[in-house]
Amino acid sequence: MIVKEGLVRLKIPKDYQKKKHFFNPKMELARDLTVLILKTLDARNWVVCDALSGIGARGIRIAKECNIKVWLNDVSEDVRPFLKKNIELNNVKQKVKIINQDANQLLSSNRGIFNYIDIDPFGSPCYYFDSCARSVKRKGLVAFTATDTAPLAGTNPMTCMRRYGVKSFKTDFFKELGLRVLITSIVLSFSKWSLTFKPLLSYSSEHYYRVWGRVEKGKVKVNKTIDKNFRYVNYCPKCLWRKVDKKPVTKCGFCGSGSQTIGKVWLGDIEDIKFIQKCQKKLSNLDWLKTKDKIEKLLNLLKNESIPLYYDVHKLCQKHEMEIPKFRAIIERLEDRGYKVGRTHFSNKGIKTDASVKDLIEKNLTEIKPKLS
Repeated sequence: MIVKEGLVRLKIPKDYQKKKHFFNPKMELARDLTVLILKTLDARNWVVCDALSGIGARGIRIAKECNIKVWLNDVSEDVRPFLKKNIELNNVKQKVKIINQDANQLLSSNRGIFNYIDIDPFGSPCYYFDSCARSVKRKGLVAFTATDTAPLAGTNPMTCMRRYGVKSFKTDFFKELGLRVLITSIVLSFSKWSLTFKPLLSYSSEHYYRVWGRVEKGKVKVNKTIDKNFRYVNYCPKCLWRKVDKKPVTKCGFCGSGSQTIGKVWLGDIEDIKFIQKCQKKLSNLDWLKTKDKIEKLLNLLKNESIPLYYDVHKLCQKHEMEIPKFRAIIERLEDRGYKVGRTHFSNKGIKTDASVKDLIEKNLTEIKPKLS
């Protein structure tokens, strides 16, 4: 069975959705974004490690479409015939090295070798943070995929605590919180090695989180990064009030109820806006990417993510017994009153704004009639 993706052809097994020969067609967006990011960074002389390569879809695309040397590694020998066939199909033998080793062993035994490491596992990527920190070059790039979205988003708080070091709770901005918890754990894991991890581009999709970040060396940088970007999230599930603070707050600042405290978590930027703009320019020349339109829409929304913790407008109105306004109306009212506001990629029912719950309810939704009882 041959499929075409990007500029490559891939032989995939009939049981491609089983773990042994796994290939996920739904991850084409993530693979397209990987190619776009590497092209934007002009990564032609890099050495890349696709540490959990499977049948080689991502790594072979990088080798073919970006003209980069790639190590394709997978612990399972069952995928080796597909790797060899896909390398042959795409004529990238000179650019690709096949390895059959545990990913952590491979990375830990090749310190400072790779300009880019890609980790796309089943479930959590937390088991690979330390080995990536050992093997990535300074000023290198690392990408992580997490498909254990339930613990990260607060559904299983203790599992989140065990894997990522943060006890999360369910909130109305759960998709963003999950991504920020993931970044929190990456940053702290890398900091043990005196490395900073700066998110370049990150997003949430229906079944996974994906983060790309640059790595730099220096204890002073690490200390400044943690001090500047780590805060507590104080949250009231009763009225959906939230406050980012250096210290826990036990009482809701809007309705007076008891509040939950999450953190400390990463409340810094989850995107590099200048880099996203560069990606948009590069994207205009990549018409062969099947997901180009999706990427264009996503990048436009990602530029709004500098304000932390989106509001779910539907849930906010339901909590406060108000009719749901049109998004254009609420955005115009917020802009007229001088607030920053924009849509978010995390939810089609969400907005990003620096207005508080009090500002939203008392000043910006007052024209909306309460629900009839």
